Amino acid sequence: MSTISVVVTTYNRAHLLPRAIKSIQGAGCDLEIIVVDDASSDATHEICATLSGIRYLRLSTNHGLAHARNVGIAASSSDFIAFLDDDDLRLPGSLDRQLQLLIDHPDTAFCYGQALIGDAERQLPTGEIYPSHCPTGDIFWDLLKNNFIPMPSVLARKSKLLEHGCFNDNLTLIEDWDMWLRLSEFCLVVAVEEPVAIHRKATAASEQMSSNSAAICRQSLRVQQLALSRVRAQSGTRAQRRRVRQELLNRAYEILMTEATNSIHEGDNISARMKVREAFRFRPIRTLVSGRLPWLLIAPR
Repeated sequence: MSTISVVVTTYNRAHLLPRAIKSIQGAGCDLEIIVVDDASSDATHEICATLSGIRYLRLSTNHGLAHARNVGIAASSSDFIAFLDDDDLRLPGSLDRQLQLLIDHPDTAFCYGQALIGDAERQLPTGEIYPSHCPTGDIFWDLLKNNFIPMPSVLARKSKLLEHGCFNDNLTLIEDWDMWLRLSEFCLVVAVEEPVAIHRKATAASEQMSSNSAAICRQSLRVQQLALSRVRAQSGTRAQRRRVRQELLNRAYEILMTEATNSIHEGDNISARMKVREAFRFRPIRTLVSGRLPWLLIAPR
């Protein structure tokens, strides 16, 4: 039995798989690599047939990332599980370093680390790193403000994933944040404060699920509300709950207004109007004070 199982979820990006698999093979010494094909219609099956050292599972119907990851968890044979999407990369030796931390801290549920941001075209590092700091221990209230855990950086104990219900397949976006929140409600977390993965940057043209910032913001608010309704958050003060809610609303507003400004500079008034209207839903008074909403409502369509 391998020490670590790495679940690779993929859908219609066969051309990216070989590089992702190769990066995993250099990240640890004793690995089981499970590729879960979420009913791709491209050459994924043919590409996987040429890749050595993997288990290939093809789903007959596309059910999304959460379901595909849960299939990989169920099929895994290891006590520790990592996750990688087909367009992300693992850095050399990173899984072995994280495994040692989890072994040294048996009371923790998962280990995460920093990620280098890669450009959408070639996955080359842009110079951006997130998060700039990695909180550890009881991170629940910090994590409730904002998801600072890069998905490709996590190595988790399988027992904890199973104990807390794995990924919520009713969520089509931000299902990873929901999972880490549910784990951090009850468990401690450890981190490697150095880059362990390359996370492909989403752009409007990259056709990633995370490219739709408005949908991401809406789903983030939903995931946070789910966490706020559970016992751990309810045991906090009303002021604590209000503060984390306001911080996420402000963050969503800033993201959307920044993108709206960029769209205006690019001459894309349609996209700018859409982003400002979404920002208005989160922060109506701030949007009105900004002076952009009236302009966008009367701007030619």
